[in-house]
Amino acid sequence: MKAIILAAGVGKRLWQVTQHRPKCLIEIGGQTLLHRYLTSLRSVGVQCADIVVGYKQEMIRAAVERDACGVTVDFLVNDQFHRGSISSLWIARAALDDDVIVMDADVLFHRDILRRLVESSHENALLMDETVRQTGDRKSVV
Repeated sequence: MKAIILAAGVGKRLWQVTQHRPKCLIEIGGQTLLHRYLTSLRSVGVQCADIVVGYKQEMIRAAVERDACGVTVDFLVNDQFHRGSISSLWIARAALDDDVIVMDADVLFHRDILRRLVESSHENALLMDETVRQTGDRKSVV
């Protein structure tokens, strides 16, 4: 199994928090989201990940170079990252012909949730939080 981590975006809504760095490099509890992703992936047996980068990709590459957490990482570049996550997924489309986990790089999650996904008996699965109540005009799966 392989993971595709979509980490190319600017993150305009979190601009004050990100301080001009990719969202996946936000630190929570002393660890970046990216480090948490790689550690979690490794803990459930995922050994390879494609990270789609774009905005400030050199910062993401440097973070992975410092510690890839035992995961073999390949970088795919989305030069049109301003067009959104779907353009990043398109860059990684060749990896979609095998068992793959597709992840946005800016979501904090518990490792056990990832384990539930990996151990699912279903051929296709989507993790979502049914307890989230959306109040705005935009609707999304959380």
